[in-house]
Amino acid sequence: MKRRLTTYFFLIAALGIALSSLFGVWAYRDREISAARQTLVELLDLMDAQNYYTDPEAWAVQLQEAAPDKRLTIIAPDGTVLSDTYGEVTENHADRPEVISALETGWGEAERKSETTGETLLYEAKQFTDGNIGRISMPISSINALFFQGLVGFLVAAAVALVLTLLLARKLAQKTAQPLEEKEEALEQEGEKLQIVRSEFAANVSHELKTPLTSIKGFTDMMNSGMVKDPEDQKRFISMIGVEVDRLIELINDVLKISELESVVMPQPDDRADVLDVAEECRTALEQAAQDGKITVNISGDDAQVAMAPSRLRELLTNLMENGIKYNEPGGRVDVTVKREADKVDIVVKDTGIGIPKESQERVFERFYRVDKGRTRKTGGTGLGLAIVKHIVLLYGGTISLESTPGKGSTFTMTFRPAEESAKAAQ
Repeated sequence: MKRRLTTYFFLIAALGIALSSLFGVWAYRDREISAARQTLVELLDLMDAQNYYTDPEAWAVQLQEAAPDKRLTIIAPDGTVLSDTYGEVTENHADRPEVISALETGWGEAERKSETTGETLLYEAKQFTDGNIGRISMPISSINALFFQGLVGFLVAAAVALVLTLLLARKLAQKTAQPLEEKEEALEQEGEKLQIVRSEFAANVSHELKTPLTSIKGFTDMMNSGMVKDPEDQKRFISMIGVEVDRLIELINDVLKISELESVVMPQPDDRADVLDVAEECRTALEQAAQDGKITVNISGDDAQVAMAPSRLRELLTNLMENGIKYNEPGGRVDVTVKREADKVDIVVKDTGIGIPKESQERVFERFYRVDKGRTRKTGGTGLGLAIVKHIVLLYGGTISLESTPGKGSTFTMTFRPAEESAKAAQ
């Protein structure tokens, strides 16, 4: 199981890295070709502006000294080669594509194997003011040499990314596979049901990992390619990489929480938590988020204790209250109410937010299920919050129900045994 999960995660990430690297390499070479063509164009413009024809031989000598890899050819409108830095050329050039285009439009370009030198060359041609065609060419091999020098950066970045991906995949697989393997042994008699759960879980986690990993790789490729030169742009890209890393950490932490909850056989009998106190702690922790969203959080009700570890109750309430803040509208409310009865404690978390459609209400507690995927990603959700809530409720023998109306809000009601009743039952 661990090996398969590691392989799934690694292959998905490796595919993303390979595709982005190939695109980056192609874009980098295309940029080098464009830069080379621009250089040739600028040389031809300079020659025409400075009236090359007053001393064409001086221009030829100067070009050979300054750029020995470039070849200058002056061609008459009828295709006759008037001069060539390569040497004497007798064949007529009227049929050359770049020459034909230059005569028709003023400019021409081509990339082909030269019949004179035998090399694959990049050509740029311009019809000068005197009517002749000026053509400068350079070997593709010169551009490839520069390209291969820069390719080292791509390969190093890809190698580092693959190593980090493998380490992350192993760690995640190790943490998530253990409880799944234990449940597999316990549920063997129920047939490939478990296999379906495992496959869906691996696919979902792989899908959730793919987006931030692909983004991180894309940002690092652009920075390694030299395309991002402005310091402010570099800072912005680094900041975006940080955001995607935070998404990965949040996802891994939520997956580990679920794995931890699944591995707990039963809660401790002496666990107890004061509901109002814990709710106040959660409100304090979420105070800034509530202020940013202009949401009012109210806590009221009876003093009551439930048979639950305070950290678990804090995690449960934080998830529900945070969702109530995230998926709300400015000026909205999140109300937490505690009702103590003789044999039960009801904890109600109600918000005035966007609500949940009827068809989604039975699925919101599934792992990775999102009602509004676009908005969930924008607010940073992993799709595991309500799954964690349900696991905690079931772990402590409680029940949870949902009532919701789109556009009016949602109400989550959880019922637990009072701490006193649980203690008596344990005795």
